[in-house]
Amino acid sequence: MKIGILGAGVAGLSVGHFLKNSGINSFTIFEASDLVGGLARSFKWHGFDCDLAPHRLYTDDDIVKDEILALTPMHKMRRESQIFIRGKWIQDPVNAIEVIFKFFPQDSSRIVWHYLFRSQNPETNFENLVLNQFGKGLNEFFFKPYSEKLFGIPADQISAVWGRRKIRVGGVKDIIRRKSRLYFKEFYYPVSQGYGAITDALYSRVQKNVKLNTRLIGIDKIPETQGYLCTLQRGDKTFAEHFDAIVSSLPINYLFHLLGQPLKLRFRSSIQTYLLINKSYVTRNHWFYMADDSFKINRVAEFKNFCDLSAPEDKTVICTEMTNIEGYSEDQVIRELQQIGLIHPKDVIDSKIIQIPHAYPIYDLDYENQMEIVKSFCAKHPNLYLIGRNAQFLHQDVDEIFASGMKVAEDLLRQNGSIEVNFSKAKANVV
Repeated sequence: MKIGILGAGVAGLSVGHFLKNSGINSFTIFEASDLVGGLARSFKWHGFDCDLAPHRLYTDDDIVKDEILALTPMHKMRRESQIFIRGKWIQDPVNAIEVIFKFFPQDSSRIVWHYLFRSQNPETNFENLVLNQFGKGLNEFFFKPYSEKLFGIPADQISAVWGRRKIRVGGVKDIIRRKSRLYFKEFYYPVSQGYGAITDALYSRVQKNVKLNTRLIGIDKIPETQGYLCTLQRGDKTFAEHFDAIVSSLPINYLFHLLGQPLKLRFRSSIQTYLLINKSYVTRNHWFYMADDSFKINRVAEFKNFCDLSAPEDKTVICTEMTNIEGYSEDQVIRELQQIGLIHPKDVIDSKIIQIPHAYPIYDLDYENQMEIVKSFCAKHPNLYLIGRNAQFLHQDVDEIFASGMKVAEDLLRQNGSIEVNFSKAKANVV
């Protein structure tokens, strides 16, 4: 079986990794850029290992955890994260008791009152879901402004599916108990080279099977077979290759357009602004959120807090993420950080800007209808595998994508006559 893998991020590299571990070498990974890693790549800047926004490894799946920990040495870290909201710092994730005490009496009384006497609405959108679980007070305090800033559409135009997947709690009682995947207290992070050490390790295992600077520009299902003819472009040259199966991590709307099935799924772009700061630290958080809609910044990561073994002692780098990029300016980023008392413009030594065109799938009200179209289309394409957040139009963490890579490899191996994936024999590298 000849397998074509589109994209060399965590998704594509993990599929290749498991195929190769199981003795299958008849696959090629195509990557449009000259870099591997996708959204999980890292880069060196002023002596700091910088990621594309904050990443952390947390999973309850021991098999997935051991596989990833065997790739590169990692620290086990105690999570430090906060939310800046209405002029105050609170825990991340939101702790209902802390909110009630810190914002007493006005906000807290509204939150408690609306929670106790909340009405039940048809859960046809995100806002109604939140109103049913938490009431109007907490919705207007946190959920509504942050979600609208993230997606750029009103809360009542966001699909309830987003709320069920992202909130991961059933109500205020669950916020108090803090017993869900959302409330992890510890996570793993590479000892060196940033989060991209994970994808670098995967790439080192399948490098001979990877073709960089090679873009898919056409794909056709071959009549009377389950295979595909892919037209690819490398520089000014185009060529065609036949594959028995395709594994794609490309944005789903792009792939389906090439296959003749248009979709009305949209992605939200983001801008990451990296600032070199003339201070040892800005905060002790790994990341923090700026929840109010008066701020354009969504969240901020400080990489030195993830790993400072080789970082300069007297400086730090922070990365701000914005999805509301209309009228973006670096000056506004600095002003907002100054407004909350973290830096002064004179502290900024250098800056770097990276735009990510497919940062977040937008869960609008047509999301479920569009995914039904995807499901029906894929039923006619049994040898087409979609994997990763862009291809599955799904907010996923790296451990979830890695687990999907394992599953896709298992399916391909089954088709190839093998029984199961061979797991790594290496031991977890935890420092």
